[in-house]
Amino acid sequence: MLNLDKNKKYLLACSFGPDSMALFDMFLKDNYSFEVAHVNYHLREESNFEEKSLRDFCEKKKIKLHVFQNSKKFNSNVEANCREIRYSFFANLYKEYGFDGLLIAHNEDDLIETYLLQKRRKNLVFHYGLASKNVIKDMVVYRPLLLWTKECLLKYCDKELIPYAIDETNLQPIYLRNILRLKTVSKMNSDERKSIIKKISNENDKLEKIINKVKHTSNDINDLLNLSGIEFAYYLNIKLQDLNIYKPITYKQSVEIVKMLKSNKPNIALNVCGNKATIFKSYDKLFIEKNNVNFEVIYLNEPCVIDNQFLFADLIREGQKRKIKNEDYPLTIRAYQKGDKYQISNYDVLVRRLFIDWKMPLRLRKRWPLFVNKDNKIVYIPRYREDFNINNSPNFYVKECFTLK
Repeated sequence: MLNLDKNKKYLLACSFGPDSMALFDMFLKDNYSFEVAHVNYHLREESNFEEKSLRDFCEKKKIKLHVFQNSKKFNSNVEANCREIRYSFFANLYKEYGFDGLLIAHNEDDLIETYLLQKRRKNLVFHYGLASKNVIKDMVVYRPLLLWTKECLLKYCDKELIPYAIDETNLQPIYLRNILRLKTVSKMNSDERKSIIKKISNENDKLEKIINKVKHTSNDINDLLNLSGIEFAYYLNIKLQDLNIYKPITYKQSVEIVKMLKSNKPNIALNVCGNKATIFKSYDKLFIEKNNVNFEVIYLNEPCVIDNQFLFADLIREGQKRKIKNEDYPLTIRAYQKGDKYQISNYDVLVRRLFIDWKMPLRLRKRWPLFVNKDNKIVYIPRYREDFNINNSPNFYVKECFTLK
């Protein structure tokens, strides 16, 4: 009936509503391996009764139940807060017990409501409506009931004598989703539903083409400027998701970033996503990085091999070649500080000026390693070269593996 892999173990998110209870029964009848997760938000008088009823049903059917008791009270953003609580709970269970998939009993009504919400809010989305399979918090999420209407699931529960409860708050026009459900989706006839489902499918096809295109677009500024406005907005958000940052950049914000790319200034930095990330224009390239990626100070009493996320340096072999003497120890390796100077041919040069002359990208200047001796004198700075080849200097190089290009 559900066409899922019976060799896998699933976690079923169950509210004791008719949708999740219908899915519960279908999994039982089809002999799937699964356990149940329930969140008691304690926000309604009926919540304890619903939890007890679900416990009784699980005990009767010999299915293991996991329950999270919420103690937080919310004055605003109730839906968003509840969603974060339940998915964090599911993710912890998923990891602890080694589940292969999380089951969510979203139905066709939910699919249409979500699409209408997306259109109303004009957000950039990576899928219109609801996906039958996606990943949330490192969990593979399955929605096997998207072809079922809410009405059909209610009839299923009644016919099969499956217990369930109706959350009356879902029938009150207190949230935009509820308003759409009551005034629009519930009044659609069969032809209207088929039409909007087809429209959602077509829009997802177009969206898939955009996403595939921008995933293969380089960070060369000329290539990025050849993207359409909406394509560039998706490019930025895909790069942010690669960094596990899910606070999206809006289309309007992306337009401002295009202006930055067109600037004649070679180096520009812009904090985005509530200061969680920075976008860098570095000459003819664009980079996006998480903030707080700083060079960690290293203290050395004698020559040794350094191998961390920023630097590989075999100072035993390479120290003397780079004019780092034994009498320079204890040695400190740190990032640039304002006013730093470096002696070249018996005269001092501002390190900041060196970085500019080398055309070092702005994003690297805050963590480029400087070698400072016991007298607080900078004795060596690795030379930045855009065309650097690790094979030419395998025993000493600055890494960029932490940098998203």
